[in-house]
Amino acid sequence: MSRPDAPPPANAFPRVPGYAWTWLQRSRPVLHEAALRLTGQPPDAGFVDRLRATVPAEPFVRDVLLAVVCEVAFHGRIPVRRPGGTSWDRGLTWWAAAIAGTTPAEFDARSGPVAGTQRPLFDPPPELQPPATLSPPPGPRPLSPHRAALARALRDLVATAEDDMIPAEAVRQLIAEIEDR
Repeated sequence: MSRPDAPPPANAFPRVPGYAWTWLQRSRPVLHEAALRLTGQPPDAGFVDRLRATVPAEPFVRDVLLAVVCEVAFHGRIPVRRPGGTSWDRGLTWWAAAIAGTTPAEFDARSGPVAGTQRPLFDPPPELQPPATLSPPPGPRPLSPHRAALARALRDLVATAEDDMIPAEAVRQLIAEIEDR
């Protein structure tokens, strides 16, 4: 039997903090799958409380829970770091670190910054503004011959309208002309 003040063995599983249990409680898919694997039933109101009491003492329960977190939350891959640009709940980060066999601090250190630098949306600095030669010339852009012919035909069709009504037969005729081109 070990002394209460002795450090835990190197391979001992760390104590699960409250915020990690809170994340688990909120993560319905993980919680549901863990309950199904451990009890064969969906989780009831006291399931997480029973897990909290059982995980430190029962390696089987702990291994099943870690496997479920890995499979459901991380699609079966052991996370080595948080993907760049993402922000995780610290409870999820704790579970990821535990599965990876590190501390949350080490896991976060491997993950790098949460978000990259975003370009300003308005009034970018002059060095980021495109050169003036790349801007389109002022005024209307020239139409292709097909678009010009279509615009002319539509104007002619609208000119024949009576009380803003265009006969369906005229529209059908225009469509037929366009399709023949």
